[in-house]
Amino acid sequence: MWVTYRPEDQPDEAEQRWEFNSERVRTSEAEIIEKRYGANWDTWRNDVRSGSAKARRVLLWHLLRREHPRLRYEDTPDFLMAELLVEHSVAELLELRDRLAKAKVDDESMREQMAAALDIEITDAMAREGIAELDGAAGKAPSPNSGDATG
Repeated sequence: MWVTYRPEDQPDEAEQRWEFNSERVRTSEAEIIEKRYGANWDTWRNDVRSGSAKARRVLLWHLLRREHPRLRYEDTPDFLMAELLVEHSVAELLELRDRLAKAKVDDESMREQMAAALDIEITDAMAREGIAELDGAAGKAPSPNSGDATG
């Protein structure tokens, strides 16, 4: 997932962007996140994805702490919701699409609508990540060659 923090009242140079892979977080950091958020790891990850303000503030705090280890949660910027953009990676979106295809859904037209929406997001994510086409053999997007914020 890509996380962009763009404070409205700051110059464009103040924008910060991270690639965040929740699978690459150490347990010690995950425990700190769980304690601060007040819920387990999977709940926090799902809440970040679904747009929870508190979950996203904890995410910003976690990312900023990687650069400023002594940053207290209370000192995390009180950002406008539009200032923190969370975008799914191609790989995450493909995983969601695969889960949707396997899920038991009573309303097939709803599944088709959700799949179409995911397809649009996948196309947008491919453009953002510079991926021209999906690897047809594996059905997965190739990994971009860049570092991530989860080390």
